[in-house]
Amino acid sequence: MNLTDLNPQTLLMKVVAWLAIIGLVIFGLWATADHFENVGYQKAKNEYTAQALKDTQAARLKEQTLQTKLNEAQNARSKAENALLASAIANRNAVSQLRQQLDTTNRNLSSYSSAALAARVTTLSTVLEECTSQYSELATKADGHVADLKLMEDAWPK
Repeated sequence: MNLTDLNPQTLLMKVVAWLAIIGLVIFGLWATADHFENVGYQKAKNEYTAQALKDTQAARLKEQTLQTKLNEAQNARSKAENALLASAIANRNAVSQLRQQLDTTNRNLSSYSSAALAARVTTLSTVLEECTSQYSELATKADGHVADLKLMEDAWPK
């Protein structure tokens, strides 16, 4: 290298060339970093999307399971209501028949002997006692069910 090579024009050209090379290297490094950043972003985006899809599918499956349970419970309730209705109709028919028998018997009371009337009073007293006992037992169970229902309603998340 001689001193004649260091004129301002060649020196400027060399500086510009080096600056261009450095600029190209910096641009290349920036482009490479940007590319890898985009690759990482896309990978994370795909992972999040896949996880969101899995979560959505799990939520739908859980919703379907809960809906199935609800439908089964509603069907069971409907069947129980139908059974209760049939039982209530049968009970009304039985009570109606019993009432008709009692009316028939009461119309013929004058023809019964005092011993038959005493036996009838004893029988009716026993039936009344059994009915009262069963009604009390039923009322106690109903109160227990009401208390259980109140407990479940109060404990249910709001």
